[in-house]
Amino acid sequence: MASTTSDPVSADPADPGFYPPSQTALLLLDFHEMFLQHAGPSAVTAVATAAEMRRWATKRGIFVIHALIDTSKSAFPSCIDANRYNTIVAAMVSSGTSAEPTSLTDGADTGELIFTRRPGHISALKSPGLMDFLQERGIASLILTGLSTSGCVLRTAVQATDAEFVVTVVRDGCADADEELHKILIEKVLTSRGNQFPYESYATAPERRAWAGKREASKQHNSTETGSRK
Repeated sequence: MASTTSDPVSADPADPGFYPPSQTALLLLDFHEMFLQHAGPSAVTAVATAAEMRRWATKRGIFVIHALIDTSKSAFPSCIDANRYNTIVAAMVSSGTSAEPTSLTDGADTGELIFTRRPGHISALKSPGLMDFLQERGIASLILTGLSTSGCVLRTAVQATDAEFVVTVVRDGCADADEELHKILIEKVLTSRGNQFPYESYATAPERRAWAGKREASKQHNSTETGSRK
């Protein structure tokens, strides 16, 4: 979790608590209405959680970034699934489901930005201008929510950690049409790429709490859940 003051609350640069709000950004990934309709039973919870995270971040002066697909463009020619992506985009436009839910857009201020990317590019960091913005602002820690876990969330997390960002995935702020795949990615794959906490960790945290211990507790929680399913 991000430090909520200008001073770090962790001495570990791999911990999100090492970074103040000015070096932290919340990414809302692909919350298109159409994707919400097809992202499984947890999608409604993911949107509600993302809305709470948005309020949490705005209150603390953390940048909120909406990362979306540019529905005015077609998939790049070498994309193996170009026809499918183009069909999805056309359906989004014709059905009016390309927008985000109003809970993620109401009351947007100057601390919120929108970056869009060409269909076929899965990672949000492929959005033109986004990496430049993060680097210019000195952003080092990214908090991810989005649809779907196996798509934009996973690909953004992988690219971001390779780019040396500290990545935190809000596990109940993501959803996937395949619930079992969502669990595997959250509990086994994404833990190797960064941190992952439930929204409750943010909502109940004292302002000066150090999060190095929370990061370890999250790993222990995942180990317990994995063991219980064996």
